[in-house]
Parts: sequence; structure tokens; C-alpha cells
Amino acid sequence: MAVGPCSVKLQQRRVELVQEWSGYITPLLELLFQVGALTEEDLSLIRGGGCTGERERMRTLLDVLFGRGEEACRAFFHLLPRIHAETRTVNAGIQQNMREHLIKHRNILVRQHCHTDYLNIRGQPPGQVGAGSFTDITFSQHVGYAVPLQHETAIVGDAFRGFREESRRQDEICVFRDVQQNLLSTSGDCVTLLSGVAGSGKTTAVRRLVWEWAADTQSQKILLSLSFRELNLITEQHSLLELLSVHYSHLKPILSEIMSLNPARILLILDGLDEFRFPLDFDRTPKCSDPERELPVGAMVVNLIKGNLLPGISLLLTSRPHAVSKVPPLLVNQFYSVLGFSPAQQQQYFEQTCSSPQVAAAVWGFVSSQKPLLLMCHIPAFCWIVSTALHDGFSPCLDRIFLGAASINVESTRVLSRQPGDVQTASGSSTLSLHSLPSQNSARTVTITEIYCCFLKSILLFHVKGQTGNSNPHRLQDAPRVLQEMKPILKHLGKLAFRGLLERRFLFDCSDLDSISVEGSEFSRALLVEIVKEDQASLTYERNFHFIHTSVQEFLAALYYVLESLSGTDPFSGLKCSRVLFHPTFQKHLNSIVQRLHRPRHLLAKCIKKAFHWSARHQSGHMDLFCRFVSGLLVPRTQFILDGLFTERPNNSGTSVPLTPSFLLQLLHSQLQSSCLSPERQINTCHCLYEAQDSGLSQRLQGWLGVLAQQESNQSISEKRDWSELAFLLQLSPDLQILKLDAQGLDAEGLHRLLPVLPLFSTLSLGQNPLGPEGAAVLSLALQSPDCRVERLWVVATGLGCEGLRILAEALKSNRTVVDLRMAINHIGDDGAGYLADLLKSNRTLKDIRLRDNQVTDKGAELIMAALLQNTTLEYLWMFDNKFSKEGVQKLKDFAKSRASLDIKVCI
Repeated sequence: MAVGPCSVKLQQRRVELVQEWSGYITPLLELLFQVGALTEEDLSLIRGGGCTGERERMRTLLDVLFGRGEEACRAFFHLLPRIHAETRTVNAGIQQNMREHLIKHRNILVRQHCHTDYLNIRGQPPGQVGAGSFTDITFSQHVGYAVPLQHETAIVGDAFRGFREESRRQDEICVFRDVQQNLLSTSGDCVTLLSGVAGSGKTTAVRRLVWEWAADTQSQKILLSLSFRELNLITEQHSLLELLSVHYSHLKPILSEIMSLNPARILLILDGLDEFRFPLDFDRTPKCSDPERELPVGAMVVNLIKGNLLPGISLLLTSRPHAVSKVPPLLVNQFYSVLGFSPAQQQQYFEQTCSSPQVAAAVWGFVSSQKPLLLMCHIPAFCWIVSTALHDGFSPCLDRIFLGAASINVESTRVLSRQPGDVQTASGSSTLSLHSLPSQNSARTVTITEIYCCFLKSILLFHVKGQTGNSNPHRLQDAPRVLQEMKPILKHLGKLAFRGLLERRFLFDCSDLDSISVEGSEFSRALLVEIVKEDQASLTYERNFHFIHTSVQEFLAALYYVLESLSGTDPFSGLKCSRVLFHPTFQKHLNSIVQRLHRPRHLLAKCIKKAFHWSARHQSGHMDLFCRFVSGLLVPRTQFILDGLFTERPNNSGTSVPLTPSFLLQLLHSQLQSSCLSPERQINTCHCLYEAQDSGLSQRLQGWLGVLAQQESNQSISEKRDWSELAFLLQLSPDLQILKLDAQGLDAEGLHRLLPVLPLFSTLSLGQNPLGPEGAAVLSLALQSPDCRVERLWVVATGLGCEGLRILAEALKSNRTVVDLRMAINHIGDDGAGYLADLLKSNRTLKDIRLRDNQVTDKGAELIMAALLQNTTLEYLWMFDNKFSKEGVQKLKDFAKSRASLDIKVCI
């Protein structure tokens, strides 16, 4: 049978017909059946029992028509104008209906993403917080992205170091307005990835984006927002259309039109990729372009990111740094890092949340004097926690920290003087105003755990039972009693938090709260955010809960763990059903005998060791902060803040200082010395030592400062250095720009432990250390880090050899920061000179290279000179003491004369 022109036209326009006419498949089938172009069998085949989507049905229709021949194809094209004319009249009504639904959608989305001041610290009425109340945060826009080399425990506080002076990096610093314009003005078909540590402001940025979009009534974009926490709850297959129809039931009548008419108008936000518990397999997931086809939720996300589902839409993904590797870089068009608050923005935040400029200045003065707090306050959520802990300038909890420390020491050397208006607490000690807090030089620093203890106490005293806004310091007298009364609820809430951490779960439903008997309590309402989703079509609603911040969940989990461990109970025992071997009564009696036979100290040590072991199994680091809190909560001085919650109080009547349990320090030090832990894990162990208030930390810091200043004798090199500890301590000194570790016995393993902080220095001086090619591999990782700020790399006499230079050269091809490379006495030879020449052909950043005594001959010099014909940016090339002939030296000198901007120094 000959193929007619209509049949050919049908095949040629197949893709266009599927895209433009799938939305009209139902009237098309009815008309084609009426004119006899289709039979009842054809209709049954095309409709497929109602299980296939519109696009699939349209493709099947085109196949059937082509098989029917020229007459059927001609009838199809004859009917298209009629369908178009009939639908134009209908479309006017649809557009008006769509506008009404979108107005309703804006209002609902704003309510769902309402920016709330969790505990209403400022007393602002709910619903009156608008986009203008957001403190701006800082972003950096990257050209492409790489998986961060730093662990989150190392990233915090370092983000702004490289931007205090002019940077050579290609990243651009921007504010929210720049990100907003890119997202809302883009024409579509764009995947944007927003990365930031926990609490840096990713979800807040999403909230603000919704607010700004809702305020701009002229915006053509249609925002749809889903969180991966919610997607985690979907265990059965669903279609994208069904999923969005359930989530946005008010859009159900127009969702099909939105998806089919102009997908480029859609901006779909998927928040919290790091919390997604389903695997994303971008290589083996089947392609799906039909939004009505049912898929596993993981396959749905993959097809959305790859642009198969709803091609042309804009997609915004947010994630913590460790999870960005889940998305292949080639699929990401724009990549932003959320840097959080700059120092100026931190000050602005405290000015907005404190009751007066004087109190804001005092809060900022205290925070800026405490290095760990200053580093953490780059995270906006932590600023809020600090503001709540200080409770609008009264700082009752922090005063007790210093007063407790002072009374524990010799009474006559009290570092705090009473101010006018001081109030006596029940224990007889005074409560001071924030203005009397000691400076960093006169008192010890405050740990993160102490801040969270103060935060918890502030909520109990001032933010429940109608006490919001009540700053009466007399309420401190009731603190021990209140804490004792709230202990059961605290343990129940902590148990929920701990179970969520173990299960990687951050969203809870009513059954979770019912099982631990905390729903309805004033305290639980203060720490849990309720999410209510209404389905007006079925007149139902669903309630979910999450903690106000992930770090609060980790703190409460640690508090539960420590309280259970101190009482001699295994915290894991209440979370799983163990196999029962005896009658429950006899089993309980047997457990009691076993506990009496074991010393409580031994049981406590065993539980704490178990917690650290469990954390080490999770390389993502989501249990690291939990371990830091556990370490801090075992310190008697920290427990003093929560007096009434812990049964054993530190004795403050004598002159002896309550010490951290020795088993904890021994456990942490043994972990630090372990060669099995990764550098990132060891740095978190150092954080735990800091929270445990290790008394030897300050002495070791002074020792390391002596090393960095090159003041120690070479005799100390034989001692095995704890490079992970140095990496941690360097984070507490963010103003250091030079890392000078020449001749310190630093090998490749030690350099690997320093890897999280290596990219953060402008100068790395590592000469006379046995690094070798393995050390070069570590340096290459640092040089390829998106956070690399190294401008001067000095690796003189480090045994790199030809192979080491090859590895470094590969890294320097993509590096845009290093301008000064000094690598004398590394025996690179002519092969190494060849790798260097290959680097110079593409690198336009290096300006100074020094290759003294590297066994390079005339052959290597020829290779370098040939490369320099293409490179015009190098300014200095020093090649003293190599194996050149007289002719080779003369050629180098003649070459230098031809390049006035290049200084070549050479001798025989």
C-alpha cells in the first residue's frame, strides 16, 4: 500500500503533535470515532484501560491512524482545526478559572512557607511577618561544582575567610536578590542547586523566594514546592500528576493545563536533598516523559532532574554539601553555596532580635569575643539559638556558668563583680546583666553545648506557659524545680529525637507523638513545628511535626542519651524489641542483679563508647554534632546550667574544680590517635574534646603556635604529631593566612589529616617534609577544592619526583588561585619538565616557578621553552643548579631576551 501525503505528514510532525495535542486526546478520540476513522477496538487499545497517560495515548493514536492508512490520517488533520476552534472558546473560561486558582495558590503557598520567629521572641503577631523581616544572607555563585572536600564540621566559619580581600577565584559573591532574579526570570529548562551546611539558610531562602514571588503579582512563574522529608513518606508508586494533585489539592482542576500548556512557567522546588532516603540512580533509571505514569518516587526525582518529566521547567534543589554528589554535575546549570551571615549581617540580625541597641551591642560584643561562637554564628539558625539563649540581654544561664566556675575556684578570686540591680538567686549567687560578662582574656570560652543548655533553659523559663516576653530574672529561682518537673517530657521528646537520628528521619506524625506521650504539652509545642495539610476535596487534613532545627533534635537526642546512660540504662534498649528468653518479671529481676554487679561508672563508659561507635558507622556526619553534645553534657560545669535535671550536682562549696570524666577524655584521645578514622572524623573528635573542656587543649594550642612560628627545635620532630588536632585548632584561628610547616616531619598521612583546612590558606609552606607522590595526591585534592584559596605553594625538597609533579600538574590545570610554585630539590628530571611544560600550555594563573636543583637537562629546557611560546603570563622562571650544558644555558638566556616580561635565571 502506497503511503499518501497525510500519512507522511503524520510521521514527520509526530513529536510536535504529541507535544501540542496530547491535552486534547479525549475530544479527538470521540470525533474520530464519530466519523468512522477509529473502531471500538481501536478506542479500547488507545485508552488502555485508563492506565496510560495522555502522551502515551496520543502516541498510540498516531500509530493506529498510520496503520489505518491515508483516509484516516486525512480525517485526523481535517478535525484538528475544528478541535482548535471549539477549544478557543473554552480556553477563555479556562484562563479565568486558572487565574482564580493561581491567586488562591499564592495565598496558600505563603501560609505554608510563613517565616515565623519560632518562639516569637520579638512579640510580633503571627501572620504579620513579611519578606522585609528577613535578614539578608550571603551566597556565592560557582562555575560548575565539585563535591566538597571539607566535612561540615570544618566548613562552618570558614566560608567568609577567602572573601575578606580581593579573591582570584571565579566564584561571585551575591545576595538573595541576585538568586531570586535568576530563578524567577529564567525562561525555564534550568536546574539550580543550592548547597549549604545545616542551618545556613537554605529553607529560609526558599521561604523568602515564595514571599517575593507572591508579592509580585506580575510574575509569570508558577511555584510548586515539595520537601524531600515529605517525599520520604511515599512508599508506593505514584504519578507526578497524582502527587502534585494530592499535595496541592486546590490546583487539581488546572494541574493538567499547567503542565501541558507552558511548562516553562513552572519553578519546582525540591528542598532537602540530603534527607532523601531513596537512592537516585541516574544511569539505570528508565526514562519517563509522561506525568501520568506511576513511578517509584526515586525514579520520579531522577526523571525530573534529567528533564524527561515536564521538559522545560525550572528546578531548584537544596542540599547539604555532603549530598550534592547525588546529582551528576553535567545536569546542573547553576550552583550556589549559601555562606550564611557575614559579620555585618550577624550584627544586623542581633539588632533586629534584641530589645534595644544597647542589648544588641552587648550580645554582639560577647559573641565576637568567643571564637567558637563567632564561627558558628555564620549559621543564621545558630544566631537565633544564641539570641534565645541570652534571652534578650539577661543571659541568666551564661551568668551561672561563670558564677559557677568562679565559686568552684577560690572564692576570693571571683572574676565577676556585681552590678547595680543584681538579683539574688535561690542558691545565693547573683544574676548579672549581659554588660558584666567577662572578656575573652579574663574568663574561659563558652562551649556550644553550654549555649544549647541555656537555650533549652530559656525556653522552659520564658517561652512556655504564657511566659513569652517575660524577662523577669526572679524566674531563675524556680529553674531547678521547673527542670525537675519537665524531666519526663524532656526524656520522652529526646527519645523521639534519638530514634529519628538513628532512622535518618526528621518528620514525625501524630502516632509518633502519641507513643511517647508528649503531644499537647506546652514544652513540646515550643520545640516542634506543626505542619497541617488540608485536602478540601475530601474534607480531611494531615498533621506532621519536625523539630524547629536539626541541631535542636540532635541536642535533645544527646540529652536523652546522657540521662539514660547516667541512670544505668542502655539508651538503645527502649528503641528496639529484644528477644525475650525469660518471663518478663524474672528478666527484669535478672537485669537488676546484673546492673548491681557492674559499677555504674563502667556502664556509663560502655554506653558513651557505644554512641561514638554508632556515629563512626555513619560517614555522612549526621551523628557528629550529637557526639559533640554528648561530650559536653558529661561535663559537671555544663550540668550545672541544667541544675535540677541532673540528679548529681557539681559540688561548688570547695576549691576543687569538677573535672570531665577521665574515661571520656581517654576515649577521645584514643580515637584521635587511631589511624582508622578519616581526617574529618578526627576533627570531629577534636570538637568533642573541646566540648568536653579538655584542660590540655590550651597548652597544646600554644605548642602548635610555636611550631607554626618555627620556634621549636628540630629535636621535637621525632615526636609523632597529632595533625588532626592542628587541623581543628586552625579552625579556631580564622585570621591565619600562612601555614608554615617546613621541616616538621610531615608525611603524606599527616598531610591527609590536614586536608580539610589546606585549601583555606593563601600560603602553604611545606618544604623539607617527606611528602612524596602520595603527598602530592593530597595537595591535588586541596588545589581542586571549590574553596581553594592557595596562592603560594612552596614544596621545596619534599621528594615529589617526576610522578609527584605529574599529579600536581594535573590539579593545577584546573586551579585558578596558585600564582607562586616553588619546588626546588625534587628530582623531577626531564619527564617532570615535560609535565610542567604541558601545564604551562593551558595554565594562565602561574606567574612564578622555581625549579632549582631538579636534574633537568637541555631536553627538559627545550620542552619548557616550547610551552612558553604559548604562555605569556609567566613572569619568573628560576632554574639554578640543573644539568644544563653551556649551549643549553645560552639558549635559555637568548629565549629570555626575546621575552621582556619573563625573568629566567639559570647557571651551569
